[in-house]
Amino acid sequence: MTLEQLNAVGRAEVVALERERDRDRQHRLEAELGRSGIPRRFLGRDFGGYHAETPDQRRALETCQRYAEGFARVLSAGYSLVLAGNPGTGKTHLACAILTAVIRSGHTGLFMTISEALRMIRATYSPRAERTEEEAFALLIEPDLLVLDEVGVSIGDREKRRALLFDLVNGRYSAQRPTLLIGNLDADGMKDYLGARIMDRVLESGSALVPFTWSSYRTRASRPQTAQEA
Repeated sequence: MTLEQLNAVGRAEVVALERERDRDRQHRLEAELGRSGIPRRFLGRDFGGYHAETPDQRRALETCQRYAEGFARVLSAGYSLVLAGNPGTGKTHLACAILTAVIRSGHTGLFMTISEALRMIRATYSPRAERTEEEAFALLIEPDLLVLDEVGVSIGDREKRRALLFDLVNGRYSAQRPTLLIGNLDADGMKDYLGARIMDRVLESGSALVPFTWSSYRTRASRPQTAQEA
């Protein structure tokens, strides 16, 4: 075997070991939290199942596909993604397609609603808490990709909510781990809900906000509802 062939074998073994390590990380994450978090309705959903009929829908689909296919580069730079706009336009479908592709490629990922993430952190304040606040944040910061859905849902005190979300997003930002945010708000509404400090970190150079401005699929009485309608 030539030196070049030996080097190629060595590189292949390193890649295989790294993927095995990431699979172990994903299994530990799911064992700790009980699941990857992808909603049952969206399990197995992929980009092929997303019906892009208009130029805006095709742009949204292509942006999400590029994000998933180039996730190694996305992760190295910490690029985040925001899917924002009208309800029923397929945001959750595309986010779950991204997360599924990311996990299948050997990286780690987690899907949570904003409510679930905040409850998980706040549960640590109980005297009977199963984990500390530091441990809760670590679990949310560890995944290579964290998807946070339902941005815009009113939960508790606005400033306390913003403070917790800032600590979470800033922790991931500092670790250069991408965050994907989903909300039924426009760009201004997302910024008002999250606060300027969070949006500045999420939308740093290289990250993107994808607007979903078309009407809800659910309102189209002439066609059956599909799983992308979220």
